Amino acid sequence: MPKEKASKTVVCDIRFDNNPNGIFNAGDVVSGSVTLTLTQLKKVKGVYLLITGFAETFWNDKVPHGPKNKKMKANFKGREEFITHKTYLIGSDTLTNPIDIPIGSASYNFQIPIPTTAPTSMEGRYGHIRYSVKVTLERPWKHDQNFQMPFTVLAKIDFDENSPVIKRVYKVEDQIRFYCWICKSDPLMVAASIPKTGYIPGEAIPLKIDVNNLSKEDVSEIVVKFKKVIKYISQIQVIEDTQVYSESHLLKYETLEIQTTQSVAKQTNSTIEKNFVVGPLSPTEDRNCKVIKIGYELDILVKPKLSTQKIELVIPVLIGSVSPKSEEAVSFVRSSGLEKLAAGLNREQPTAPPPPYVESPDSPYPIATLQQAYEREFSSDENDFKD
Repeated sequence: MPKEKASKTVVCDIRFDNNPNGIFNAGDVVSGSVTLTLTQLKKVKGVYLLITGFAETFWNDKVPHGPKNKKMKANFKGREEFITHKTYLIGSDTLTNPIDIPIGSASYNFQIPIPTTAPTSMEGRYGHIRYSVKVTLERPWKHDQNFQMPFTVLAKIDFDENSPVIKRVYKVEDQIRFYCWICKSDPLMVAASIPKTGYIPGEAIPLKIDVNNLSKEDVSEIVVKFKKVIKYISQIQVIEDTQVYSESHLLKYETLEIQTTQSVAKQTNSTIEKNFVVGPLSPTEDRNCKVIKIGYELDILVKPKLSTQKIELVIPVLIGSVSPKSEEAVSFVRSSGLEKLAAGLNREQPTAPPPPYVESPDSPYPIATLQQAYEREFSSDENDFKD
């Protein structure tokens, strides 16, 4: 989509109080100001402020459909709203006659609490969790003029260091035997453990791998991957003109770091230690969002040298949140695509032209109901399902 031209007659400056980076914790109060500057008279129905927080998922796939189960393209969509706050700065939604905004500047303050259960902002290929302040100059007879400023929310995932779940050692183990005709070898046994399950950005995850190789097969290497696991959940499926409310899942893995070990000779023991430093990551999300779930894990793959058999071990890891004023929080915004989103939205964005006077199909902002939101999104072309 081509970049919209900024207005030559209206400047809208959206700022957050004492928070230049726009990073907040769930439960904080978002407060700030909107300054409108006009260089010529502007006729409007009203000017309103809309603060939103929502999660959306979107992807397409081919699924069996119809009497012959022919593979058909299906669009999947999920949506959940956390914040919807609309207030008029000038005029009202019941105003019938247009009003004139005079030349000059005027400032307006806003303030709204973020729910304590709000999930962390995220940008993904098949979905996102977004929070934004939008100012709209409402003109039913012409293009609306929209100005947007996103902000980042960090969920409160605080670990109780005294919790037995967090403090306990997490250990997984497995073994395999190698066969030659009817002969069976002694086992290759592998155990992997971490001293606790909960970590925050900046901490290191110490991994210990114990290899007891009683077999006559060398281990060529052990590959350890620190992964982010995202589950996208849709609530609706659309095939051609058929719309079905049915939950579907899309699971995606992102490898954050890979480390490998040296070989382990046959009939020897070895203890291997690796450290994985937690970078600026979004916290584990498995409770507060219905359409996007985020988890982390360590995947350990043990590769014998001359056998196709392998040992695979998985250790789940919980990632907690950081202070919104910390360097880790700012790094998270820069690394997760949220800074790019802010640069893209911090400009004028006209809506689609009338008639009729409806919300733009490309707008990520909610309308009256989830049903209407689905109908609006699925009436768009297939490019709406791509990042």
